[in-house]
This record gives sequence, structure tokens and C-alpha cells, in this order.
Amino acid sequence: MREYFDFNIMLGKPTVLPLSNWLDVNRLDEELKRFNIKKTLVYHSYSRDYDAYFGNNKLIEEIKNYVNIYPSWVLLPLDIFPIDTPDKLLEELRMNNVRAVRLFPDLHNFLLEEEVVGDLLSFLEEFNIPVLLSPNNTGWKDIYNIPRNHPNLRLVLVDLTYRQSSYIFPLLKRYKNVYIELSGYIAFLGIETLYKRFGGERLLFGSNLPYKTPGSTVYYIEKADVPEEVKDLIAYKNAERLIQEVKL
Repeated sequence: MREYFDFNIMLGKPTVLPLSNWLDVNRLDEELKRFNIKKTLVYHSYSRDYDAYFGNNKLIEEIKNYVNIYPSWVLLPLDIFPIDTPDKLLEELRMNNVRAVRLFPDLHNFLLEEEVVGDLLSFLEEFNIPVLLSPNNTGWKDIYNIPRNHPNLRLVLVDLTYRQSSYIFPLLKRYKNVYIELSGYIAFLGIETLYKRFGGERLLFGSNLPYKTPGSTVYYIEKADVPEEVKDLIAYKNAERLIQEVKL
């Protein structure tokens, strides 16, 4: 069975919207074993719904005994974040082995303008730290501005749908460091079309647990009419490369 690296999982009980099947670390470990997911990138619900700094620290504490689970911190603009300088942030990321971050601009009430996040994005760009961002939490114009202003930033778009292809395809065509996570992008010949047009090096497996099951995306990849080595890229190798290329 093919190994997988899940790039989109939320740990913890949501504090805003009720969710009965939320994941603690033990349930998460069971789900990973069930689908042969060997590694995963995880953020905490408290970081999104309550307080980013508190939730990030809670995440580190909860996963400390699981070497296969990588923490993804939720960040805010440095002007309003407790870790308020690039040097301090670098020290914290190194200490906690944080190799990817997430932004929730609409939910956390900040703009993706250069005046607000330019210094943060430049820092993340310098150290090859992937930034995960959902169009459910910001506008497409703002998403387009990120690679335009920071072409070397590894931008990973999550929670996509096939109906957003008209937004996604121009980004993939023009910006070599834009990646897409596939948990929501379930479409007839979707992977085949993406591979034919853009190659397989920027497609990432993700489940969006606990909101979705890994099974649908695993099946989607396994049944795609693309070479086996491309399936390996999508399932595991692209994510592994992104994590390994971080300069911490």
C-alpha cells in the first residue's frame, strides 16, 4: 500500500462550530494508521478559533510524543502577535520544529496587504516556510497578490473545489511556487488535467480531517490515470520535499 503524507489536518475540538467527530491526538493516530498515512501536518482548532499563540503552544504539547506529526502554527501579522519580530519568530520556529504556517485573514481580522503582512511573508519566503491559505478565508485578489509580491514564497492553497479552477489554473501557470492540496478538488479527470498542464510536483495529498475522510482523496489519487511515480509525488514526496527544504 502506498504511503501518504497528509498536509491538511486539524487537531482539537472547534470552539466556534460544534463538531462531534473532532480529533484528539489518539484518534488522529488511529486514523493515520488506518489509511497508511505515515506523516502529517497539523494545526490546532484553538489556534484558529480562540487564540493563535495559545493554540500553537497547546499543539506542541499535544503532539510532543509523535515524531510523525509536524506542527503547523497559525500566525498573525507581527504587529499584533506576541512573537513580534522575525528574529524572535525564527527562534520559536526552530525550537519547536515548525516547518509550515497557516493564515486566517478574514477570521482573524487582518488584511493581506504589504503594509500588514509584508514583513512576515518576506521572512517566510526567505526561509522557505510554506504558507497554507484557504480561499474560504480570504479573497482571490489577495491570494494573487501574494505570489506577485513574494514569488519565492511556497504558497499552499487548501480547501479548494473544482469550480475554482478558473482561479487556480492561472496561478499554477504563472507562479512556480504555488501548490494545491487536493482534499476538496474532486473532479472528473481532475488530477489527470492538472498533471497534463502543470506536472505533478505541486499537487499535495490532504484529507481536511476531521471535516472529511482521507478515504475519498486516497481513492481519487489511486484511481487517477497518471504514472505511478506521479502518484508517489502527490501522495508523499512533494510534501516531504517542502518540509525538508525549510531552512531552519
